[in-house]
Amino acid sequence: MRCQYCGREAQPGQVFCECGHPVSLSRGSDPNAVSNGFPTPPSDYDKQWFTPDGRSLASLEKKPGLSAGGKIVLILLVLAIVGVGGFLGYKLIKGQDLLKESSWETVDKSTFSIKIPSAMKENDNIVEIDKGYDKLGFFKADKAGVYIAKAEHTAQSKAAIDQYGIQKMKELTIQVAKTRTINGKKLDVKEHGDLLVAEYDITKANFVKGTDKLWVLDATLITEKRLYEIQAFCAESEKDKYIDAMYKWVESFKAK
Repeated sequence: MRCQYCGREAQPGQVFCECGHPVSLSRGSDPNAVSNGFPTPPSDYDKQWFTPDGRSLASLEKKPGLSAGGKIVLILLVLAIVGVGGFLGYKLIKGQDLLKESSWETVDKSTFSIKIPSAMKENDNIVEIDKGYDKLGFFKADKAGVYIAKAEHTAQSKAAIDQYGIQKMKELTIQVAKTRTINGKKLDVKEHGDLLVAEYDITKANFVKGTDKLWVLDATLITEKRLYEIQAFCAESEKDKYIDAMYKWVESFKAK
């Protein structure tokens, strides 16, 4: 038998010719057709070249697909989708971190320590400080924050503490505080462990992102040497969401 493509003599049992083509006739070829003494190749001759390992060259032809420009557009689209999803996820996580106690950390200063969310960063953007107080720290995130200040005892309050003790001083402070009003409302001051606490709404700029209307948990710690004011705050519209965490923040305060 001769190879139908190159005319070489094939040995009995030989499957492929030295030219790389199968020895047997392909479908579609006419075994009786000859040209110049050799069989005429089939019409799909150019599709039937084979690699040395027997693969058809036609199978190696480039298949239709995305152009280089199309691939770039697809990649950019995927990156955009991932970016938007990542940003939304970040915003969601950032808001939830304030309530996630595992994300809280202790801020340890020379005069105090307090455990607050790590998302709260120290910030000097505070526009007013109560008269007679010195600011110790101002920490805030987008949704909430903590402000800490101290005031030295006056000679009168120091004498009262020396004579009656801190507990009596707390009772006197509650009586005086209940005569004060904020936004036309009397303060409801009460003891909370070692602290005196009151809650109220107030308007202040640059404390919470997106609103000036705040809900404040105002805590006072009376020691033998001085008073400490610890204010936790959030947007008034979100007080129910943050109030439990705000109590935990102020409760963690320790004077040094």
